[in-house]
Amino acid sequence: MRAMILAAGLGTRLRPLTDCTPKPALPVVDVPNVVRTIAHLARIGITEIVVNLHHRPEVLRALLGDGSAHGVSIAYSEERPEILGTGGGIRRARALLGDETFCVVNGDALFAPDLEAALAAHGSSGAIATMIVRADPDAERLGAVGIDGGNRVRRLVDVGELRGDLALHMFTGVHVLEPEIFALLPESGCIVRATYQPLVRAGGPLGAYVERGTFCDLGTPRSYLEANVALASGRARIAGYEPPPAGVHVGEGAVLAAGCELREGTVVERGARVGEGVVLERCLVRAGASADRSAADTIFCADGACIRT
Repeated sequence: MRAMILAAGLGTRLRPLTDCTPKPALPVVDVPNVVRTIAHLARIGITEIVVNLHHRPEVLRALLGDGSAHGVSIAYSEERPEILGTGGGIRRARALLGDETFCVVNGDALFAPDLEAALAAHGSSGAIATMIVRADPDAERLGAVGIDGGNRVRRLVDVGELRGDLALHMFTGVHVLEPEIFALLPESGCIVRATYQPLVRAGGPLGAYVERGTFCDLGTPRSYLEANVALASGRARIAGYEPPPAGVHVGEGAVLAAGCELREGTVVERGARVGEGVVLERCLVRAGASADRSAADTIFCADGACIRT
């Protein structure tokens, strides 16, 4: 089985963190998020992976190579000159994805869903596509996926049936797809608007699988910091990671000066430095950065910038 990781996005809401680094390459507790995603796919036996590229493609190529260092095989689909969106990006990679069921994973979230269960549910549903969704109290306000008792999507954002029996969820950005989906994909644009909403409108075979595991958005500096804090402290649990006993992560080669204090949820990446007497609470000190003053809810960057969230 093959999977595609969507990694072409510009990450505009995360700037300046994404000025020089694609969002999927940003580390969460010292491990690039795309590497965590690949490890999760490999754990369930998905070792043929396609990664699409647009923003700073050389960074992802240097990080991942051919995939052999991560126990997988990686092929790249580069989008030039324009970024193609989720639908267009998947369509462009058709030749690399083959003619069997495949998964698509958005690279902008810390998320390790139960893909084996999702694949089983998809296989028995007869759906052309299955959206992995999650509970969210703000689903209706943010753009809900409304599913019926048979886990069929009947409403998507503002398209479809208004029914009181629909359970409202949020889309996680992970899909299970049949190759027949390629005929419905746009050359450029969003798969939800261009493909899934017309399917819902026509009563087509669009399924949903409800995932109850940890989901952490990485879309803004605040949510990116919160994901680091939650994972280091153990409040968020992701397969393959065990939080440190004190809930504080100190990377290899990091320097902690005398009298500094790191409170629960703080992450000091490899090669970073915390100054003498500095107290950090729910902070991220990025690789090569120095934290020379006490702070809370702050990201310290290698170029000297501090992002208070």
